[in-house]
Amino acid sequence: MSLHGITVAVTSSRRASELADIVRKFGGIPYIAPTIGIKNNSQLDSECNHFIETISNESMHFFIFMTGVGVFNLFHNLQKLHKLNTVIEKFQDTIVIARSNKPKMELRKFGIKTNFVPNINTIDGIFNLLKRFDVKTKNIGILWHGDSSSSFKKRLASLGANVFDFSSYSYSARLEQTNASMLEEMGYDYVAPNEEKIKMLIEDIMKGTVDSITFTSPPAVKEFFEFAKRKNKINSLRAKLNSNVLVVSVGPSTSKMLARFQVVVDIIPTTYRMGPMIKELADNISSY
Repeated sequence: MSLHGITVAVTSSRRASELADIVRKFGGIPYIAPTIGIKNNSQLDSECNHFIETISNESMHFFIFMTGVGVFNLFHNLQKLHKLNTVIEKFQDTIVIARSNKPKMELRKFGIKTNFVPNINTIDGIFNLLKRFDVKTKNIGILWHGDSSSSFKKRLASLGANVFDFSSYSYSARLEQTNASMLEEMGYDYVAPNEEKIKMLIEDIMKGTVDSITFTSPPAVKEFFEFAKRKNKINSLRAKLNSNVLVVSVGPSTSKMLARFQVVVDIIPTTYRMGPMIKELADNISSY
């Protein structure tokens, strides 16, 4: 079970170094070219005030936190506004759902207990969890990751729920300095995205010097192909990925985003994590 020295592109930013180490452990050569960064919501103070006003005036029966970064960014700003204690008090009677253990750990730092983490850390996992409850006429709040999902909101509305959503950052092909400091404070050994590096990755894929490419989130996929579209490279890139490169996706949500850009996923692990993902790639390479 080895990658036998093949070149594996890493498009993750927050855990790029960690993923690169896993690739090396399996005998591969990591090609680090993060495609995704984050920038503050341009109306962050306004969004914080909207958040405070809404949870003060509406009884939140459920609240969903998508990412640790979103929790950190929003709640640090609540601290600056001297509203954190008010918010914590409001959440005492709310069923709190964290999409994964990362937002759960960040919520704990701010004194908020998580009631549930879905077995599958995706929007579908959250939806299946909520279906266990009677959410008709119930108020559900969502603190998004850097992108929102209108289809998820419609699915919740189809159950009769009232949905209130908020955001504290958005995705970008660049990483703002303030957000770089925030990620560092959170303990991420991140590698910042760089448009020149993304351009070089596309060129190297076209030259045939990249054997495999990994994607660990839908936004990393979206930003990569939106960049390619802006450079008028998307059709040739898609053709090359579908014929000459092993495309590896960490899980179903990421695979769905790749499908949106008409890219075929060659490998997806049964356990949706980075280690099993690279192991599955190594198994595939070794079987040739």
